[in-house]
Amino acid sequence: KQWYQRRVRGYSPGPSFAMFKLRATLLIQRWFRRWRAELEVRRRCTWTIFQTMEYANENEQLKLYNFFNEILSNLPDAFDAMQNEKGGGMADNISKLADPAYVIIEPEYEGPNLTLPVDIQQIKDLIEQFKKHKILHAKHLLTLLLEARKKFKKLENVQYINTNIAGKVTIVGDLHGSLDDLLMIFHKNGLPSSDNPYVINGDFVDRGPASVEVSIILFSLFLLYPNSFYLNRGNHEDIIINKRYGFTTELVNKYGVLANRIAKGFEGVFRVLPLITVVDKSILVCHGGISDITDLEYINNIPREQYASIMRPPHIQLEDGTEEVNLVEWRQMLDLLWSDPKASLGCEPNTFRGGGTYFGPDITNNILEKHGFKMLIRSHECKRDGYDVVHGGKVITVFSASNYYEQGSNLGAYIRLPSNHKPQFIQFNATENSASHHEPLFERVSKVESSALRDLRTRIFANEGPLLAGFHEMDPDKTGYITLSDWADCLRETLNLDLPWRTLRPKLAEVSTDGKVKYMSCFTNGGIEANIANKQVTETIYRQRNTLETIFRILDTDNSGFLTRDELRGGCELLAKHCGSARLSSEELELIVDTMDINRDGEVNFNEFLESFRLVDSKFAALTQ
Repeated sequence: KQWYQRRVRGYSPGPSFAMFKLRATLLIQRWFRRWRAELEVRRRCTWTIFQTMEYANENEQLKLYNFFNEILSNLPDAFDAMQNEKGGGMADNISKLADPAYVIIEPEYEGPNLTLPVDIQQIKDLIEQFKKHKILHAKHLLTLLLEARKKFKKLENVQYINTNIAGKVTIVGDLHGSLDDLLMIFHKNGLPSSDNPYVINGDFVDRGPASVEVSIILFSLFLLYPNSFYLNRGNHEDIIINKRYGFTTELVNKYGVLANRIAKGFEGVFRVLPLITVVDKSILVCHGGISDITDLEYINNIPREQYASIMRPPHIQLEDGTEEVNLVEWRQMLDLLWSDPKASLGCEPNTFRGGGTYFGPDITNNILEKHGFKMLIRSHECKRDGYDVVHGGKVITVFSASNYYEQGSNLGAYIRLPSNHKPQFIQFNATENSASHHEPLFERVSKVESSALRDLRTRIFANEGPLLAGFHEMDPDKTGYITLSDWADCLRETLNLDLPWRTLRPKLAEVSTDGKVKYMSCFTNGGIEANIANKQVTETIYRQRNTLETIFRILDTDNSGFLTRDELRGGCELLAKHCGSARLSSEELELIVDTMDINRDGEVNFNEFLESFRLVDSKFAALTQ
């Protein structure tokens, strides 16, 4: 106030006031920079949690490979029987199972319609109906899938396209069942046309709630613009992965008893999706990446229709009755759909995901030079900004599903690639909650961080038994406290998650005045125990829930969402055989089936399936006591 009065009277502040202003400015600057740095650390830590847990789940899925191999080779609806059939027989099988002639449209149906040939107005109408959460009738969907399969089957594994006419091409990464993201891209970039070509680079199903609707729009656009709309296969266009990550469940929820027919229709399309798109003979576009053995000429001659799943090589039945497995061919497919780039040189197995490779900049240079390419554009990895550029600008990752882990976790992006091959990155956020756009940065980061920590605490609680065993081993005197280093090592080794545990400690556990960790606080922090346990299932069953659900979906051969008595009998026989148990008698099988069918309706749903394991666990515990 005094300074203001002096200014009004014509005086200027003295040097002491100027120094005060400077110090205040520097103090505010220092505080703000520290605040931003701490916020960035939290963002990076949150991102690491999300990504590490996602890849750990994929790794666990692939570790089930041998178990799946046993099941899929022996189920009544044998996977190998479908895989081993050559061309025509397999096509006939899928055509019969997915024939729309067996499906009738009810008179009261008022949902969207789709007739062949598809036109742009039909697609626009479909989009409007899907916005209202309407579901396309099974008959229309099966008709679309069979037609799409016929068209895709005629294409080569490697598609060659050019930008001579349109002067550009738009490349879209993972969508993962997010209709909002797909529509946002069309809103910003325009609908596909001969003047506006697109490449959809795989993984348009699983995880999200609208995989069916996204697929319908993409397949319809492909039928309408076969020379301007291109799709590559991703690692989630896979019948085994679908059983774990939601697409199979979505089909059951939306189409009920017809889900099996529709699943077969999608399987038929997934088998024949092209693997690679090459733009102007210069830009390689594939879903995952490359390896030191990647060879486009070899890949172009792979009979891709044999690969219902990339998780296992097809066993080809020869005329003399023997089986043949081409591991080199399978490796080419696996590397193409599952690999990730790394900063260091060389090529090594992708142990983080459990499949594909890590390829370094030297591998990128070698493969691009070998084929005369300038650049590799791939997807497969969620990036916080929606895209990432590595290997000296020669490898670009594009990911188009915004808010993938949690609201505000990441932007989506797509690439507009003009004829000069200088990519333009367009970012977006397709959130329905417009208010979140105006939230302060601190609040947005805190929300995403809370979600990541909630998932992490869930995993910690689900592994309480093994963790406590490790903690007690490090605490022989039973003080309840261990060093921070021991605590971090135990979590890392038990959970198999390579996270910055020391940084995360304040969010997960309490410490004593001398800096030791009170390890029991891990299991109560945030109230996660009350949310998870609810004491309806044991810790072990909860920890293995995803694995059990995958087994349930595999045993559910007709994708009905229930296990019939025949499916249960077959599954029990397989499990007994897989575990090396003696062959079960028919009476024992009937007893097991009756026990699992808790409500006596002749079918077992997933809740009954889980409850059966809990009951057995409880009875075993009582017997041992």
